[in-house]
Amino acid sequence: MYRIVSFIVIFTIVSMMLHLHNQNSHYSAANHEMMHQENQIIIPSKHLAPTIIGMVKQDPGGTWYLEVHTENFTFKPEKAGSEEITFNEGHAHIYLNGKKVNRLYGKFFHLDKLPSGTHNIKVTLNGNNHGVFVVNGEEIAHTETIKIP
Repeated sequence: MYRIVSFIVIFTIVSMMLHLHNQNSHYSAANHEMMHQENQIIIPSKHLAPTIIGMVKQDPGGTWYLEVHTENFTFKPEKAGSEEITFNEGHAHIYLNGKKVNRLYGKFFHLDKLPSGTHNIKVTLNGNNHGVFVVNGEEIAHTETIKIP
C-alpha cells in the first residue's frame, strides 16, 4: 500500500511540474515568433511610411550576406522590446525559408554558407515591440529568392 501511495504522490508532483513548465514556456504561445508575427503596426496615412530594399549577395569566400537600405526608418537596437511605438524606428526580422533566423539592427547580415537549392529570404521592418509595420494592408518587407546550384 505504501508503494502505491508513493507512486501516486510522485506521479502527481511530476505531472504538476510538467504542466507548469508548459504553461510558462513558449509552448503555451505555440511559438514565440508567432506571437510577434501576429502583432502589426499599421502606419497611418498621414505618416510617411518607411521603405526597405535589399540584396542577397555571395562574398568571395562563398558565404552569403544580406544588405538592406531603408528610407524614413532608423534602426534603434537599444529600444528593441520596449512598448514605445513610433512609425519610423525599430529593427528588422530576417526569415530564411519561412523561419525567423535573427533580428537585424543595421545594413548587413551574414547568412553564412547556404546549401544547394532555392532559398526564400524575407526581411520585415518591425517596431520596437516587434510588431511588423503594415501600410495599405501589406507588410513593409523585402523578399528575395535565390537559387544555388
